[in-house]
Amino acid sequence: METDVKKAYAVLETERKIVGVKLAQTKEEFDLYTASEITAPLAYCVCVKSAMNGASLKFTAENSGCSGSTRALGLEKFGNDFYNGSEGCMLGLYRNKSIAANVAKSMRINETLTYGVIVKPLELFEKDPDIVLIVSDTKNLMRIIQGYTYMNGMQANFNMIGNQAVCVECTTYPMQTDNMNVSMFCSGTRYLAKWKNTEAMVGIPFKMFATVIEGIRQTVNAVEMNKRKSVIEAKLHEAGFVDMKIVYDRTYYTELEKQKKKKRKSERLTSQKNK
Repeated sequence: METDVKKAYAVLETERKIVGVKLAQTKEEFDLYTASEITAPLAYCVCVKSAMNGASLKFTAENSGCSGSTRALGLEKFGNDFYNGSEGCMLGLYRNKSIAANVAKSMRINETLTYGVIVKPLELFEKDPDIVLIVSDTKNLMRIIQGYTYMNGMQANFNMIGNQAVCVECTTYPMQTDNMNVSMFCSGTRYLAKWKNTEAMVGIPFKMFATVIEGIRQTVNAVEMNKRKSVIEAKLHEAGFVDMKIVYDRTYYTELEKQKKKKRKSERLTSQKNK
């Protein structure tokens, strides 16, 4: 795990730490993870933000400070008002109860009872977490998607509703589907956790994390410009990855532009000769 995290920090430009999340089903499992157990209610997304600043936190239903994430993560069950659409309409998030109910029933939430949640920097996990969360700008999220695509092909099932972003879109949806998902965040987490307007989040099942990061590394030569390549090469070497040759002065899109210019020049010369 530590090797893959070092590689991730080398190939991505992240201001925040990469975070792991574990949903523990029992107290015994919960106690296996070293973290500060919060003593006052705190929203899950705020815990994630804190972990991205270096904190190691864990909590149970007693101190889960957001009803939406408390239920989505399996710390307690959703009631009928959620599934019949009444709750969504009351919040003003849907045009009618039918749409709200349809969204509620389509959400991939954790149906298994969760005892507690552990959130901390990925490299500090004693055992494999369930999900990896990365927050960055759209350029880095593009690179993550490119890394996934290089290894797996198209991820054709991105799932977004603009609500319950950190808990559902980036945690339980990837857990339930075994695939990564991207979120533009929701109004609640932008208010509570104070994310930058330019930031977005990706949730990746831990078992897929190493493959995606390797895909990013393998596409460095194809997509990164010289300045970024230089930084990446230095960071990779510092992290002990010295087996990759960085090719400068070349990307797939600059090569295509050269080919187009060459073709246009050839066409102009041909046209002049035929006059």
